[in-house]
Amino acid sequence: MRLRAYSVFPRQVIEDRGYYLNGYLSSEALEPYFLKMGLLLRSLTSHYQFMKVLIAEDQPPIIITLEKIIKDIYPSAEVSSSLTTTKAIKLLKKNQFNLVISDLDFEEGKRFTVADEARKKKTPCIIYSLYYNKTLTDKAKELKAVAYVCKLGKLDHIIYAIQSYRELSHYRCPVTIRKQVTTSSKPIKRIKIGGREEEMLRLIISGQTQKEVSETMGITINTVRSNLRDIIKKNESTLPQIIRNYLEWNHPK
Repeated sequence: MRLRAYSVFPRQVIEDRGYYLNGYLSSEALEPYFLKMGLLLRSLTSHYQFMKVLIAEDQPPIIITLEKIIKDIYPSAEVSSSLTTTKAIKLLKKNQFNLVISDLDFEEGKRFTVADEARKKKTPCIIYSLYYNKTLTDKAKELKAVAYVCKLGKLDHIIYAIQSYRELSHYRCPVTIRKQVTTSSKPIKRIKIGGREEEMLRLIISGQTQKEVSETMGITINTVRSNLRDIIKKNESTLPQIIRNYLEWNHPK
Protein backbone atom coordinates (compact mmCIF):
# COMPACT_ATOMS: atom_id res chain seq x y z
CA MET A 1 0.00 0.00 0.00
CA ARG A 2 1.41 3.42 -1.00
CA LEU A 3 0.21 6.90 -0.11
CA ARG A 4 1.75 10.27 -0.86
CA ALA A 5 3.58 11.11 2.35
CA TYR A 6 2.55 14.73 2.80
CA SER A 7 -1.08 14.21 1.84
CA VAL A 8 -1.76 12.37 5.12
CA PHE A 9 0.95 12.90 7.75
CA PRO A 10 3.10 15.91 8.72
CA ARG A 11 6.54 16.06 7.07
CA GLN A 12 8.43 16.20 10.39
CA VAL A 13 6.75 13.05 11.78
CA ILE A 14 7.54 11.10 8.63
CA GLU A 15 11.15 12.21 8.36
CA ASP A 16 11.87 11.78 12.08
CA ARG A 17 10.70 8.17 11.95
CA GLY A 18 12.48 7.33 8.70
CA TYR A 19 9.28 6.47 6.85
CA TYR A 20 9.73 8.92 3.97
CA LEU A 21 10.72 6.74 1.00
CA ASN A 22 10.75 8.45 -2.40
CA GLY A 23 7.73 10.53 -1.51
CA TYR A 24 5.60 7.55 -0.39
CA LEU A 25 4.70 5.92 2.93
CA SER A 26 5.41 2.24 3.51
CA SER A 27 2.96 -0.20 5.17
CA GLU A 28 5.22 -0.09 8.24
CA ALA A 29 4.56 3.62 8.54
CA LEU A 30 0.81 3.30 8.19
CA GLU A 31 0.22 0.40 10.58
CA PRO A 32 0.30 2.26 13.95
CA TYR A 33 -1.89 5.05 12.59
CA PHE A 34 -4.51 2.67 11.22
CA LEU A 35 -4.49 0.81 14.54
CA LYS A 36 -5.29 4.02 16.42
CA MET A 37 -7.94 4.96 13.88
CA GLY A 38 -9.52 1.52 14.25
CA LEU A 39 -9.75 1.84 18.04
CA LEU A 40 -11.26 5.32 17.70
CA LEU A 41 -13.84 4.14 15.17
CA ARG A 42 -14.75 1.20 17.40
CA SER A 43 -15.34 3.55 20.33
CA LEU A 44 -17.48 5.89 18.23
CA THR A 45 -19.46 2.99 16.76
CA SER A 46 -20.22 1.68 20.26
CA HIS A 47 -21.46 5.11 21.34
CA TYR A 48 -23.55 5.96 18.31
CA GLN A 49 -24.66 2.53 17.11
CA PHE A 50 -28.33 1.85 16.54
CA MET A 51 -29.68 -0.58 19.12
CA LYS A 52 -33.05 -1.69 20.41
CA VAL A 53 -33.75 -1.89 24.14
CA LEU A 54 -36.81 -3.29 25.90
CA ILE A 55 -37.77 -2.15 29.41
CA ALA A 56 -40.23 -4.38 31.30
CA GLU A 57 -41.27 -2.34 34.35
CA ASP A 58 -44.60 -1.45 35.99
CA GLN A 59 -43.46 1.88 37.48
CA PRO A 60 -43.58 4.73 34.88
CA PRO A 61 -41.11 6.98 36.83
CA ILE A 62 -38.53 4.18 36.75
CA ILE A 63 -39.12 3.67 33.01
CA ILE A 64 -38.47 7.39 32.45
CA THR A 65 -35.24 7.22 34.47
CA LEU A 66 -34.01 4.15 32.57
CA GLU A 67 -34.86 5.71 29.21
CA LYS A 68 -32.82 8.81 30.09
CA ILE A 69 -29.83 6.68 31.16
CA ILE A 70 -30.00 4.63 27.95
CA LYS A 71 -30.24 7.73 25.75
CA ASP A 72 -27.30 9.34 27.55
CA ILE A 73 -25.14 6.27 26.85
CA TYR A 74 -26.56 5.28 23.45
CA PRO A 75 -28.06 8.39 21.80
CA SER A 76 -29.32 6.45 18.76
CA ALA A 77 -31.02 3.71 20.77
CA GLU A 78 -34.66 2.84 20.15
CA VAL A 79 -36.34 2.15 23.50
CA SER A 80 -39.57 0.17 23.91
CA SER A 81 -41.29 -0.29 27.27
CA SER A 82 -44.00 -2.46 28.75
CA LEU A 83 -45.97 -2.08 31.98
CA THR A 84 -47.01 -5.75 31.92
CA THR A 85 -45.25 -9.08 31.60
CA THR A 86 -47.67 -10.23 28.90
CA LYS A 87 -46.91 -7.30 26.62
CA ALA A 88 -43.16 -7.62 27.24
CA ILE A 89 -43.24 -11.28 26.17
CA LYS A 90 -45.17 -10.39 23.00
CA LEU A 91 -42.64 -7.68 22.13
CA LEU A 92 -39.75 -10.07 22.76
CA LYS A 93 -41.24 -12.75 20.53
CA LYS A 94 -41.95 -10.36 17.64
CA ASN A 95 -38.75 -8.27 17.75
CA GLN A 96 -35.02 -8.72 18.08
CA PHE A 97 -33.66 -6.56 20.91
CA ASN A 98 -30.03 -5.91 21.79
CA LEU A 99 -30.79 -5.55 25.51
CA VAL A 100 -33.66 -6.24 27.91
CA ILE A 101 -34.00 -4.54 31.31
CA SER A 102 -36.64 -6.26 33.41
CA ASP A 103 -38.20 -6.08 36.84
CA LEU A 104 -39.26 -9.37 38.40
CA ASP A 105 -42.72 -10.80 37.82
CA PHE A 106 -44.33 -12.33 40.90
CA GLU A 107 -47.61 -13.53 39.42
CA GLU A 108 -48.16 -17.16 40.41
CA GLY A 109 -44.53 -17.41 41.47
CA LYS A 110 -43.21 -16.85 37.93
CA ARG A 111 -40.49 -14.47 38.96
CA PHE A 112 -38.29 -14.47 35.85
CA THR A 113 -40.75 -14.76 32.96
CA VAL A 114 -39.20 -11.96 30.88
CA ALA A 115 -35.62 -12.96 31.72
CA ASP A 116 -36.37 -16.55 30.71
CA GLU A 117 -37.79 -15.42 27.35
CA ALA A 118 -34.72 -13.21 26.81
CA ARG A 119 -32.51 -16.25 27.47
CA LYS A 120 -34.40 -18.26 24.84
CA LYS A 121 -33.84 -15.44 22.34
CA LYS A 122 -30.17 -15.15 23.41
CA THR A 123 -30.73 -11.49 24.29
CA PRO A 124 -28.67 -9.96 27.15
CA CYS A 125 -30.90 -9.23 30.13
CA ILE A 126 -30.42 -7.01 33.18
CA ILE A 127 -32.67 -7.69 36.18
CA TYR A 128 -33.57 -4.42 37.93
CA SER A 129 -35.59 -5.22 41.03
CA LEU A 130 -36.54 -3.98 44.47
CA TYR A 131 -36.00 -7.53 45.77
CA TYR A 132 -32.46 -8.71 46.38
CA ASN A 133 -31.38 -11.98 47.98
CA LYS A 134 -29.18 -14.98 47.16
CA THR A 135 -32.06 -17.14 45.93
CA LEU A 136 -33.02 -14.51 43.36
CA THR A 137 -29.46 -13.71 42.23
CA ASP A 138 -28.68 -17.44 41.86
CA LYS A 139 -31.78 -17.90 39.70
CA ALA A 140 -30.76 -14.91 37.58
CA LYS A 141 -27.34 -16.48 37.10
CA GLU A 142 -28.97 -19.76 36.07
CA LEU A 143 -30.95 -17.87 33.41
CA LYS A 144 -27.72 -16.21 32.22
CA ALA A 145 -28.82 -12.67 33.10
CA VAL A 146 -25.82 -10.40 32.54
CA ALA A 147 -26.56 -8.38 35.69
CA TYR A 148 -28.79 -8.23 38.78
CA VAL A 149 -29.18 -4.71 40.14
CA CYS A 150 -31.17 -3.72 43.23
CA LYS A 151 -33.33 -0.60 42.99
CA LEU A 152 -32.34 0.35 46.53
CA GLY A 153 -28.73 0.75 45.44
CA LYS A 154 -27.19 3.81 43.82
CA LEU A 155 -28.02 4.65 40.20
CA ASP A 156 -24.32 4.16 39.43
CA HIS A 157 -24.87 0.39 39.45
CA ILE A 158 -27.61 0.33 36.81
CA ILE A 159 -25.67 2.88 34.73
CA TYR A 160 -22.60 0.63 34.88
CA ALA A 161 -24.65 -2.46 33.92
CA ILE A 162 -26.25 -0.72 30.92
CA GLN A 163 -22.95 0.74 29.77
CA SER A 164 -20.97 -2.52 30.12
CA TYR A 165 -23.58 -5.23 29.46
CA ARG A 166 -21.59 -6.70 26.54
CA GLU A 167 -18.65 -7.53 28.83
CA LEU A 168 -20.67 -8.72 31.85
CA SER A 169 -21.56 -12.34 32.64
CA HIS A 170 -23.34 -12.04 36.00
CA TYR A 171 -22.78 -8.69 37.69
CA ARG A 172 -24.41 -8.18 41.10
CA CYS A 173 -24.51 -4.70 42.56
CA PRO A 174 -22.79 -4.52 45.97
CA VAL A 175 -25.78 -3.18 47.88
CA THR A 176 -26.13 -3.23 51.66
CA ILE A 177 -29.70 -2.09 52.19
CA ARG A 178 -29.45 -0.74 55.73
CA LYS A 179 -26.53 1.48 54.78
CA GLN A 180 -28.32 3.17 51.90
CA VAL A 181 -28.69 6.63 53.42
CA THR A 182 -28.88 9.98 51.69
CA THR A 183 -26.05 12.50 51.57
CA SER A 184 -28.51 15.30 50.85
CA SER A 185 -28.71 18.24 53.23
CA LYS A 186 -32.52 18.23 52.90
CA PRO A 187 -34.46 16.84 55.89
CA ILE A 188 -35.76 13.29 55.46
CA LYS A 189 -39.48 13.20 54.81
CA ARG A 190 -41.27 10.85 57.21
CA ILE A 191 -43.51 8.50 55.26
CA LYS A 192 -47.22 8.06 55.85
CA ILE A 193 -47.70 4.46 56.88
CA GLY A 194 -49.91 2.31 59.12
CA GLY A 195 -48.94 -0.58 61.39
CA ARG A 196 -49.73 -3.41 58.96
CA GLU A 197 -48.18 -1.47 56.09
CA GLU A 198 -44.98 -1.03 58.09
CA GLU A 199 -44.82 -4.77 58.80
CA MET A 200 -45.27 -5.37 55.07
CA LEU A 201 -42.41 -3.00 54.21
CA ARG A 202 -40.11 -4.69 56.72
CA LEU A 203 -40.81 -8.09 55.16
CA ILE A 204 -40.11 -6.72 51.67
CA ILE A 205 -36.86 -5.13 52.89
CA SER A 206 -35.84 -8.51 54.34
CA GLY A 207 -36.07 -9.95 50.82
CA GLN A 208 -39.50 -11.58 50.84
CA THR A 209 -41.57 -11.57 47.65
CA GLN A 210 -45.18 -10.38 47.57
CA LYS A 211 -46.32 -14.02 47.62
CA GLU A 212 -44.13 -14.76 50.65
CA VAL A 213 -45.38 -11.61 52.41
CA SER A 214 -48.98 -12.75 51.89
CA GLU A 215 -48.16 -16.17 53.40
CA THR A 216 -46.27 -14.67 56.37
CA MET A 217 -49.04 -12.18 57.17
CA GLY A 218 -51.90 -14.57 56.42
CA ILE A 219 -53.48 -12.34 53.78
CA THR A 220 -54.08 -12.71 50.05
CA ILE A 221 -51.53 -11.54 47.50
CA ASN A 222 -54.17 -9.17 46.10
CA THR A 223 -54.41 -7.53 49.54
CA VAL A 224 -50.63 -7.12 49.59
CA ARG A 225 -50.70 -5.46 46.17
CA SER A 226 -53.62 -3.25 47.16
CA ASN A 227 -51.83 -2.10 50.33
CA LEU A 228 -48.64 -1.34 48.39
CA ARG A 229 -50.61 0.72 45.88
CA ASP A 230 -52.17 2.65 48.79
CA ILE A 231 -48.73 3.35 50.28
CA ILE A 232 -47.46 4.62 46.92
CA LYS A 233 -50.55 6.77 46.35
CA LYS A 234 -50.64 8.52 49.73
CA ASN A 235 -46.88 9.15 49.74
CA GLU A 236 -46.88 10.28 46.09
CA SER A 237 -43.66 8.42 45.37
CA THR A 238 -42.27 5.13 44.05
CA LEU A 239 -41.92 2.07 46.28
CA PRO A 240 -38.08 2.08 46.15
CA GLN A 241 -38.00 5.74 47.26
CA ILE A 242 -40.53 5.08 50.03
CA ILE A 243 -38.36 2.25 51.34
CA ARG A 244 -35.26 4.47 51.18
CA ASN A 245 -37.06 7.15 53.20
CA TYR A 246 -38.26 4.54 55.69
CA LEU A 247 -34.72 3.18 56.18
CA GLU A 248 -33.22 6.66 56.46
CA TRP A 249 -35.79 7.69 59.07
CA ASN A 250 -35.33 4.55 61.17
CA HIS A 251 -31.57 4.11 60.64
CA PRO A 252 -30.03 7.61 60.52
CA LYS A 253 -26.28 8.21 60.36
